[in-house]
Amino acid sequence: MTARSDLGTLEASGLIEIAALQPELEYLFRHALVQDAAYASLLKQERRSLHRAAAETILALHPGRERELAAVVGMHFEQAGDSDRAAAHLVIAGEQALEHFANHEAIAFFTRALALSDASHFDLRLRAAVGSARAGWTYSEGATDIDQLGAVLEDEDRADPRLVAEAYFWLAFLRRQRGEVPDTSPSLKHALDRAIQIGVALNDATSAALPKALMGSYVAFTGKLRQGAREMSEALNAIETTGDVVSMAIVSDFLALAYARLGEFAAAEQTIARGMRFAANGDPIAQVDVEIAQAALDLERGELDKAMAQARDCAARAEDMGAYACVVASNVMFGAASLAQDDATGAKVPLERGSELARVTSMAPMRTLLQGLLGSARALLGDMPGGVEQWNESLAAARGMNDRYGEAQTLWGRGRTYAAKPNSDLAAALADLDRAVELFDEMEARPALARALHDRSKVLSSLGRTEEAGEAERRSTELRTELGLRDTPLA
Repeated sequence: MTARSDLGTLEASGLIEIAALQPELEYLFRHALVQDAAYASLLKQERRSLHRAAAETILALHPGRERELAAVVGMHFEQAGDSDRAAAHLVIAGEQALEHFANHEAIAFFTRALALSDASHFDLRLRAAVGSARAGWTYSEGATDIDQLGAVLEDEDRADPRLVAEAYFWLAFLRRQRGEVPDTSPSLKHALDRAIQIGVALNDATSAALPKALMGSYVAFTGKLRQGAREMSEALNAIETTGDVVSMAIVSDFLALAYARLGEFAAAEQTIARGMRFAANGDPIAQVDVEIAQAALDLERGELDKAMAQARDCAARAEDMGAYACVVASNVMFGAASLAQDDATGAKVPLERGSELARVTSMAPMRTLLQGLLGSARALLGDMPGGVEQWNESLAAARGMNDRYGEAQTLWGRGRTYAAKPNSDLAAALADLDRAVELFDEMEARPALARALHDRSKVLSSLGRTEEAGEAERRSTELRTELGLRDTPLA
């Protein structure tokens, strides 16, 4: 008897059927229950031997296709009890899945590889931990990846320095995303410092560029928009040589946002176009990430209908992909544009969805903006206690993270909301707007400054302080004209 004749007998009996003729002959069981029964009839040692034979046969028959077949080979070695070889192939399978944007599948492969490998497999475990962080940062809670990266980095001296530098970048990125700042988080500062140190030691500008870009985004976050934009721009030039689509999209997004907040719209447009070129043939999540930057630019420029349409589209696509970080950012843009058009009803649901997902993904900086915007929406809809609670939480979080832009946005939103309410406390509104104007002015956040000055002018006018109101409106008009802002201030 031969294998072919045995297969013919099984096919004739109706137990199996041909699944494919090309590129090679493949059979399947006709029913899963038959497969389960046949598998259960084997002794454990027989199963292991057959799985090992299957893995080795696949590798022998298909040289050059190891990456393509890594998932099935890894599964067979895993079932054979060969943890070392299984982990190696599962990491390859995870990297292959990442290349095809199958992020959920990639995380499953990396998780299995980490569970199967021991501390002696330094580089393998680093690849798995970094891969898991890269695959999951847009939709998973980051604590697990932070713990995994921290654990594998305990043996950093015995691993490939380039892998170590990359692992430290992702550790820093995830810590930053959940709201940690270098000034108060020794762990974050250490991760950033080590990533840069290793890049310098390797004389590798690209390895050092990513943590420098992250530091630039933090500098911008604290209100030094121009300095942060300069540092991110320099880093992006170095990152571009690596061809790393995910990293380039992330940095392009941060940089475009900084330019938009400065009112340097042409530079923001160029950065978005550059980011889209990076992402055009890459990860769909990276494409959405760059398009969110476009929504932010439209919002700052005052093209509110465009911003809302772009943000709504990005949110829907991101929801379909499970890219929750992108949903959060999209809903911030949609909510802000809706409130700018005095549509608190339209803003409330997206902002609530964004706030819910910001907790899942630990996106502390975005959660601060969401809380401030949601406070304004709730207050305008009649829930003043709920609004006050949201504003207070937003301001406490912003000040705790040194998020000066988030603080200024929340104060501006609260001040203009107070001013819009009947029998409003104009003194409280003016205090908020005074501080918001001061912060925006210090940051050179000129589009926001122009709008806050206009709202301040209205409150001053209502208080009978005509001369001060005229001066504030004059500055607002000059800025609007210089920047070409396209939203018309309400009287």
